[in-house]
Amino acid sequence: MRLVFLNPPFHDTTYNREVRFQAVSPQKALHPPLLLAYGTALCKKAGHDVDLIDAPALEITREETIARIKEFRPELIVMLTSTASVESDGTLAKELKKESGGKTIAVGVHATAVPEDTLDKGFDLIARGEYEETILDLANGKSLKTCLGISFKKDGKLIHNQNRLPIQNLDELPFPAREFLPNEKYYSALYKNPFTFILGGRGCPHACIFCAGPQLMSGRAYRFRSARNIVDEMKHIKQNFPALKSVLFNDDTLNVNKKHILELCDLLIKENVNLPWAAYSRTDSVDEEIAVKMKEAGCFLVKVGFESGNDEILKTMKKGPRATAEQGRKCAELFKKAGIQVHGTFVFGMPGETKETIQQTIDYAKSLDIDFVQFSVAQPYPGTEFFNLLKEKGLLKIDKWSDYLDDCGCIAPIFEYPNLSKEDFEKHLKSAYKQYYLRPRYIMKAIRQRMTNKELAKTSFRSGWNLIKYMRN
Repeated sequence: MRLVFLNPPFHDTTYNREVRFQAVSPQKALHPPLLLAYGTALCKKAGHDVDLIDAPALEITREETIARIKEFRPELIVMLTSTASVESDGTLAKELKKESGGKTIAVGVHATAVPEDTLDKGFDLIARGEYEETILDLANGKSLKTCLGISFKKDGKLIHNQNRLPIQNLDELPFPAREFLPNEKYYSALYKNPFTFILGGRGCPHACIFCAGPQLMSGRAYRFRSARNIVDEMKHIKQNFPALKSVLFNDDTLNVNKKHILELCDLLIKENVNLPWAAYSRTDSVDEEIAVKMKEAGCFLVKVGFESGNDEILKTMKKGPRATAEQGRKCAELFKKAGIQVHGTFVFGMPGETKETIQQTIDYAKSLDIDFVQFSVAQPYPGTEFFNLLKEKGLLKIDKWSDYLDDCGCIAPIFEYPNLSKEDFEKHLKSAYKQYYLRPRYIMKAIRQRMTNKELAKTSFRSGWNLIKYMRN
């Protein structure tokens, strides 16, 4: 069968669907659609004729995308969608079906959360959750009646087939089909560019109310790839894609299991892979041994979910009993002592938030004195506990899914509390960036870092300029 896997064009060329916050970052970044690349690789390995189109990275228009797909003549068109882009993506799906005759399949967090609404936007099918094996079954000719994990309409009636279990042996999956991607295009101010994603596992054992991936796609249990399989992929990247300068482990928490992270680091060291990498970490998933070993194995940066400087807010978002503000301080010090750069993420708007707790979080972030920060207003994605809570209380302020983004394509506040308006959130967000990055202490530290790190200086210029424009608006 002929299949196209498509990351559709939308808004501008730096829109990211396959991330925790689906949006254009104020600091600008462009990420590879890794799960599409997994699906492409799986179908290619099975002998199907495949294409993978990352339209935002290729900077191609809707018209150019349609023309390329029409020429390929696919029978299935697998389209990654997201909350903010689903209306645009659905319109494109209808055009693609008309022009190419291919059946359109929506995949991703949003399609999984609200399949009926997504179908009504213009798609033929939904492949819910982890979709790679679902797409392969369809490509192999499995009927709609028997294919697990799909939703569709028949004679106007919505049909949800039985859920597909998450893939248990991740080592059996082929490496993502990066050969179809414009790898030189993917960048972020945080990494050595160009970079790519890699997954050390899927799922997350924690219960944060706002994180959509574990609640809808990958599940609340962590499934590990073997250290051997991960290291083999990193060697494969280095050998076959020499333009790529670093990788980000896009797991929710790579170091959630001490035995696994140490085994992975030991093998990276033993085999001298020498491919710089970054990873996500919780504040309570690191100790001195882990931090030192990660640095020795090539980790140059961690993205840590500090989230708030207020312990009561951390409780309401269900970060877990060990994830306290004080634990966050210990985490930052452990990574800094090991020589690993720290990027901290902080979120405004969890239940119980006030203007005072927001300022407390900003002050907390400043006291950590880490290398980079990301302040965000919480995004209540459909299907998450946070979304349901706000909806039940009548606090959501949207008329359509596209309201999730502002006119610039950045994340927009879409809910209000009695004590915090959308305008309040916007004001505090911009103030947070100004308070953090415009401190003389931080400016001097940043200058010293960039004088000794040319790569960081180069990536920071574009990111810094975009952030300045954001703060001025």
